[in-house]
Amino acid sequence: MRLKRLVIIISIILSLISGTLFLIERRSKAAADKIFGNMTYLTNSPYFSEKASLVNGRYEWNRKTENNVFLSYNLQYTGRYVYGDFNYDGLKDAAVIIIENSGGNADWHTLAFLINDGKKFIHRASGLLDDRAIVNSIRQKNGKVLVDMFVHQDGDCMAGPTRHVKSVFEYNGDRRWIEGRRISAKSFFDPIFYILKNPSSWVYVLERWKIS
Repeated sequence: MRLKRLVIIISIILSLISGTLFLIERRSKAAADKIFGNMTYLTNSPYFSEKASLVNGRYEWNRKTENNVFLSYNLQYTGRYVYGDFNYDGLKDAAVIIIENSGGNADWHTLAFLINDGKKFIHRASGLLDDRAIVNSIRQKNGKVLVDMFVHQDGDCMAGPTRHVKSVFEYNGDRRWIEGRRISAKSFFDPIFYILKNPSSWVYVLERWKIS
């Protein structure tokens, strides 16, 4: 009887701890999303503007020229981010994933380095991930950002990148654009994870992995 009560008490305590940690993490993410979803980012479209300021995670612009050519641009914060000291000055910086579209079919996923100047985050540098990259995770290690994702390889459709890689990005204060170092992360379980993310893609997945 005493053992049963002890098990119940321990279960209740563990549940309370798990619930508390979940609420803390949720509040932390909400605070981060509010910051990163309402700040100014450098763009990949200087012909349009060098910078764009998001409101609630989005920025949209469009107009028709005198020659009846329709121009558009949009920028979106994805909710993916990681904190770290990327310029090694002791302050907490951030790296977030944004998506840019300049009016065509490409949705460029970009890693944006947001450097803390002591008062606020400022977008200093970027690294291209891929058009419509499927991001599995983003984390930091020793001041570097690691992005686990699927990117395009020969034969992939535009909306279905199937090459599993880990890209490593290291901030360099002298560069606006940073080229990531890609490492193959191909796994036997890739097709399973892919289908779990998008159950309707199973026919495409089986065909692509059969070829590769």
